[in-house]
Amino acid sequence: MKAIIPLAILLFLPMTSHADTQWSVVPYVGLSILGDQRAQANNLETGNGSIDIAVKSGFTAGLSVHYRDGSPLSGEFGWEYRSNDSTITDADGNTRPSGNYASNIFFLNAHYHLPVAVARWQPWVGGGASWIQEIDLDSETLPAETSFSDSGAFGLQLMAGLDRALNDQWYLTSQLRYSNLRDLTLSEEGGGSGVISNIDYQPVTLQLGIGYRF
Repeated sequence: MKAIIPLAILLFLPMTSHADTQWSVVPYVGLSILGDQRAQANNLETGNGSIDIAVKSGFTAGLSVHYRDGSPLSGEFGWEYRSNDSTITDADGNTRPSGNYASNIFFLNAHYHLPVAVARWQPWVGGGASWIQEIDLDSETLPAETSFSDSGAFGLQLMAGLDRALNDQWYLTSQLRYSNLRDLTLSEEGGGSGVISNIDYQPVTLQLGIGYRF
């Protein structure tokens, strides 16, 4: 419900005129880079203490809606899924089977389109807020997967991008984005009492999408 409110605000922004107003939709894919983590574990079957999470590069895919009223500013609302392979080393030094560190995130951003466009190229910078619908850290422990998850946390993000117009309706867009969600607490799913706390989620995304204006 919380994620629907920013979308409703964006969808009902007043429009100036058709010539000055541009809506667009952008599906995208990208590379997700996430650093290794150290966190605190409590009530795990291996006991309490600091654990290490080794994280590999992964992927992200998403969909966003953009609105621009003819000024240098534009708004963006979107959703994305992200997954990075990960391996947990418990406090006792044992390494669990590999799993992943993944998320579903909604975000609301503002972009400033720089007045230095060359031909069909348009650079821009931006920032905004993100909301985690779900984030989970999994380990494929046999005979069943062990999963720790959280939801509802808010974070900040910064980004810079470059758009390339193909024609009046279609354009390519590339983006480098940094997100910052800190001090998360992940609870064990499936009735377990384990908790992983003081874990961060600070991915860097390099992504490419194609936009359609309407």
